[in-house]
Amino acid sequence: MLHALLDATQVLGTVEIDGVTHEVCAEALANHDRRTNLLTVNLRAFLRSEQQDHIGEQSTAAWLPEPETIIEHVEAGEAHAVASDVFASWKRKVEAVMPR
Repeated sequence: MLHALLDATQVLGTVEIDGVTHEVCAEALANHDRRTNLLTVNLRAFLRSEQQDHIGEQSTAAWLPEPETIIEHVEAGEAHAVASDVFASWKRKVEAVMPR
């Protein structure tokens, strides 16, 4: 049986591109299969415009990491903590490539 554990998007900061402010976002979607004890965490990073006429639109930039899928064998009781750790690591990875 598949259990959804984490569906999170976090704004890590902002960048200006062509005079428009964009939020830099990290996202994680995690599920745990209790039958196989496999945890799957889908990770991605994207930009979200703060311009009123583009609210909700998402884009990417060459400096953002490519989406990743992490699969780990973990017991159900540890799955949420491991998913949270994977997301924390992903956020650090995205923050490390953000332009300063």
